[in-house]
Parts: sequence; C-alpha cells; structure tokens
Amino acid sequence: MKKKVISMLLCMVMTVSLATGCAGGGTKSKDSGSTDPASPSTEYEESIWKDVVDYGPVDGKSDKDYSFGGVFGAINSYSDPMQGAANEAAKELGIPETEFDAPKDWIQNDQNTILDGLIAKGLKGIYMMTSDPVAGNEQISKMVGSGVPVVCVGGSPDTPSQATLTLATDVYQASYDGTKNLIEAMGGKGGVVGLCGAVTDTNTQSRMKAIEDACDEYPDVKLVQIIGDIDESEASVTAVENILAAKGDQINGFISTCYYPSVALASILSDEKYSEIHAIGCDTDEAVLDGIRSGALDGTMSQNPWGQAYLATVTLKMLTDGWTYEENEDFLVDSGSFYITQENVDKVEQTEKEATMEMAKTWTDKFKAPSK
Repeated sequence: MKKKVISMLLCMVMTVSLATGCAGGGTKSKDSGSTDPASPSTEYEESIWKDVVDYGPVDGKSDKDYSFGGVFGAINSYSDPMQGAANEAAKELGIPETEFDAPKDWIQNDQNTILDGLIAKGLKGIYMMTSDPVAGNEQISKMVGSGVPVVCVGGSPDTPSQATLTLATDVYQASYDGTKNLIEAMGGKGGVVGLCGAVTDTNTQSRMKAIEDACDEYPDVKLVQIIGDIDESEASVTAVENILAAKGDQINGFISTCYYPSVALASILSDEKYSEIHAIGCDTDEAVLDGIRSGALDGTMSQNPWGQAYLATVTLKMLTDGWTYEENEDFLVDSGSFYITQENVDKVEQTEKEATMEMAKTWTDKFKAPSK
C-alpha cells in the first residue's frame, strides 16, 4: 500500500544486550526464619544487578519479606506484559515470583478491595496504577503507613504521594514524537487530525498540546481538528467515520494518543479508498500491530509497561533491603516511548527490554545504598 517505511525508533534506540534471560537458580529455604539464601546461579553472576543489588534475602529477612504483587487500575491490554516482566526481575534477584490482579473497571473501591486482600494475604510490597489518582493516593498513604512500600506504574497518583516513585510515559513527549513521525510520513505537508481521550484528564491536555506544538513547526501542515472524549470503541469509530465524511478532502493524516481510536483507525483505514491517508496509533494491542502489518497504519507509539513492572520489582527489592530514594530525584520517571513500524512490529517486547536494560545500568544511582 501507500505506507512508506519510516525509520524505526526515532524516539529511542537501545542496542544493549538483553540481561533479562538471567535467572537466579539456587534453592532457598522456605522456612520463614531462614536468612541464608543459596549461592547465586551462573545466570545471576551474569545479571546486570550482580554488582549492586543483593541476590536473595539479606541478613535477617526471608522469602516472605519479598512477597510482592502488582495491581493495575483495571483490566486492560496495556498491563499484559507486567506480571511476566516482574517475575523475570524476581528470578534475576532470587526472590519469589509475584502476584498480579486488577479490578474489572476503573473503580477505586474495587481496587482497594483487591489491595487490602493481597496485603492481608501477606504481600510486603506493591507496584500499582491507581484506578483513580486522588482516591488511589489515599489508599497508597494507608498502605505505606502500614509498612508496605508502593511503586506506581503507568500513571501518577495525585501528588504529593507517599509512593516512592512513578514509572510512566512522558505523555507530552510521546505524543509530540508521534505527531512528528506522522508529519514526516505525510511528506511534511497536509492536514492532521488528532484523536484523544477524556479532555478533563491532565494527560490528555498534555497530549493535545504536544500535537499542536508539533504541527506548528511545519509551515505546510494544518491542524484540522483535535477530537477528544473518544477513548471508547463505538465513540471512536463514529468520530473517525464522521470526520472523514465531513472533512476527508482536508485530511492527510491521523495521530491517535489512546487505545480505541487507534483500533478504529486500523480497521477503517484498511479500506483502499483511504490508501493515501497516513496514521500513527498508540500502544501495541494486537489489532494495532496487525494494522501496521497490513499498511493501514504507518506505525504506533509504544509505551513500556514491561520496563515499568520490571524496574518496579527491582525497586521493591531494594527498598526492602534498606535502599532509599534520593530526595533530589524526580517522583515521575519516564520509562520511555518507542516508534513501532513494519520494520520492528514483531520485536515490540524486545525493544522494550533493550530500553529497560539501558535504564537499569544507572537505576541504582537514584538511590542511597543501605549502610553495611
């Protein structure tokens, strides 16, 4: 089809060797009083953490002290890689595998029920995305106050927060880069339509601003319209069909900054009559990736849920071992965003892992090591 291949990974290209195949292989006593972890395996000796983070329980602690879990804000494809990533980190560090859960919908009371149940069950550390940033932050305060460290992923809770830090996407940068990728695919000229989520969300406001700023840099580009409040399946399809019917002759490209509009674009633009319209989606749902493979989409801006859960699990291990987050470090840590095209569409997780391992090289620099 029309889509010319755009250079991959304009946002970030990481070429480090993966360390994520490493696994702690020693057998540790399950006795709650055990303080003598087995010697690290050969794989751990090759781990990126081997010289900076202790393998297994430190003196005075047992496996039970490293019972960690993740809870996302709702059931969502974005979180699909998280438990696997957390367990990969756990294997590398010689601690138990993690648990993972999420409420059906974005309802904080439902998430609180899950969190309270996991803590009652004995979990000692949580990584999470709140279902609601304000009410969720109240739950975070309760958990941290009871001695359970919290690392946030995916999006920030209301601040100030007693969570240690948040690993999330710089939404402005991802949307700005995605829009620039779209305009380059359009040849630097033409009309652009932005598709966004809830306009009351501060993240949506940042994404809209990013689209505007990127378009303003090109004298031959016109921002036709930004459509918000359409991060639902039916609303997205209707919005795309309506704007094409009303202003199709003005549109050369779409930039989507949320899930459902990306899926709608992958479906609607597969029609040959739209073969000259370019589009960049958001995230890496299989429908979006299939749209890239077919040529309906030029690409998508991938976030890094794999890295968020991986580094969050490492952080929970460090906090349990006595590390403290430096006061001068940012609460919100950008976990990266990546441009996925036909050239790397089948290497999404590999791309995320490579970027995460690059971040891991300096991760402990953000913390004060425990006194020995």
